[in-house]
Amino acid sequence: MSEVLLIDYGASRIKSVYYSSIFESHIDSFESEGSFMKYGNSKSIPSSFFSNSMVCHLDYYFHESGIKKSKKDLKIYICSEMHGYALVPEGGSKEVLYSSWRFNHSKTDIAIKILEENNFIAKTMMKLRPGLPVVNVLGEFLDNNLKKNSVFLTLPQLICNELGEHYGRACKTILHSSGFYSELGEKEDVYLITGQNLPISFPSVLDDYAKPIGCISFKGYEFNLYFGFGDLQAAFVGSEVKNDQILINIGTGSQIISNSKNKSSFGLEERPFFNNEKLQCISHIPAGRFFESWNKFYKRLDLNINFWEQLINLGENDFKEGVLEINFNSFLDSESSAFDEIYNMVKTNNKISQKTILKSLINSFANQYSSFLDGKISAKSKVVLGGGIPNKIPILSWLLKNKLEREVLVLGDKETLTLKGMKKFLINQF
Repeated sequence: MSEVLLIDYGASRIKSVYYSSIFESHIDSFESEGSFMKYGNSKSIPSSFFSNSMVCHLDYYFHESGIKKSKKDLKIYICSEMHGYALVPEGGSKEVLYSSWRFNHSKTDIAIKILEENNFIAKTMMKLRPGLPVVNVLGEFLDNNLKKNSVFLTLPQLICNELGEHYGRACKTILHSSGFYSELGEKEDVYLITGQNLPISFPSVLDDYAKPIGCISFKGYEFNLYFGFGDLQAAFVGSEVKNDQILINIGTGSQIISNSKNKSSFGLEERPFFNNEKLQCISHIPAGRFFESWNKFYKRLDLNINFWEQLINLGENDFKEGVLEINFNSFLDSESSAFDEIYNMVKTNNKISQKTILKSLINSFANQYSSFLDGKISAKSKVVLGGGIPNKIPILSWLLKNKLEREVLVLGDKETLTLKGMKKFLINQF
């Protein structure tokens, strides 16, 4: 069995684990900074950031973990955040810019209107929103800035392009998220979806997960890269939730996901899965970034308290008294003027304690999930919480249990769901 490196390109953290055999415990793990933490919401993420991150992880394992004489047999399996892309000019430099889902083109409103009129949702089963590759690329086309003969690459392909060679194919889980593929990622339908003949080419759909999506060179060796899964699907596999369960995966961002066999009706979108199955989901739900904004605000208040420690220690008794009504969406940006209102409120009203604010904000956070799910969960379905936030903030599961009036389970496994999902996929030979 080959040595295996699993790597997840998340927005906040890039995480990897190294195995001498996928059937044994991992030998070592490593983390580095993700693109959001380094570049924020800027569209200008140099493609070299992702390839340099791969080199950083490989360097660590070569120097610290003893990938020894069997280096030539190392296989790299990858998943990544979705809804991003790069356009590589034909015969141009390999160094390009990657646009994540956090970038909104100046022609976003016009592009969305065109896609709405072209019945985008019915053709893709995906909610139309700013930041989708199809929106941003169409915006470039409308601006006459779309370079002819460019190649559309997903993030995993981009790494191969910089460090070696991409093979012109990508996983349907990540291709579907671009907005250019119908039949849940099985078919490229650029003209059908956009109504435009875009002068660029797109990847073919990977038809066999045993085939590499490309290769990279490192220290004189050539390694194949496989999978290129979307992180949503990888996390769902790793959660091991059953058909009668609904996963709320909460990290930097969050999603509500279930197998489409689930009888609940919350799903606003459908996403491709494996074994000819599909998922229903709600994606792009703010999560960890919301708490980081409040963490910065608490430092501004200069209360001499640790924000995360206080939040973690909130208990049921703290909610016997009322909470403030906090407009969740107003506080996603740490520079929002809404924080000025809270600041003045705290400084001028002695009755509003820091604990009142804390329990109000976690209550507001829980409300966004209950608003999606209330009255839309089948009677037999249970809710499962996964990701770093539910384990970090225990009171969250209690709040959701009361709001949804049903059992809420928390996945206690501290292993990253995406990495666990890729491992399970390999072992089970999906």
